[in-house]
Amino acid sequence: METIGTLLDERLVVLDADVSSAEDCIRLMAGLFEQYGYVQPGYGDAVAAREKEYPTGLPGKGINLAIPHTNNQLVNAPAVGVIIPRRPVEFAMMGMKEKKLSCEVVIPLVVQDTKRQLAMLKKMMKIIQDGELLRRLRDSKDKAEILGCLSSLEES
Repeated sequence: METIGTLLDERLVVLDADVSSAEDCIRLMAGLFEQYGYVQPGYGDAVAAREKEYPTGLPGKGINLAIPHTNNQLVNAPAVGVIIPRRPVEFAMMGMKEKKLSCEVVIPLVVQDTKRQLAMLKKMMKIIQDGELLRRLRDSKDKAEILGCLSSLEES
């Protein structure tokens, strides 16, 4: 079974991203997912459409994050991306479309096996509850450090 560590790819970590909306984040990462072969053309459109109906903003411990994703129809291989925006980006809150959250960490997910999606979301819940980890992710200036932070979830 894949772990977050095996799904991480340094090429999918974007620090100080010049993005100003949820859609900017989705398009940025979808472009990278497609460039490196994780998804097929049209994936970004699918994630953007899903985000409007089923938003993925989550209130974290001191820092909000978002986990944009969609179904597995255009997926070649699973992956986890990380975007640290230059300025917080507004995402609608999961389960409460009308509530907006200023997100400082965005972790787009490419889910290939829907059975494993729940396990991946449970790992994301660990991130939400760990204020120190969220701060380290947000403040990091180093891609390897971000990958190390996320890989450390496997040990807990």
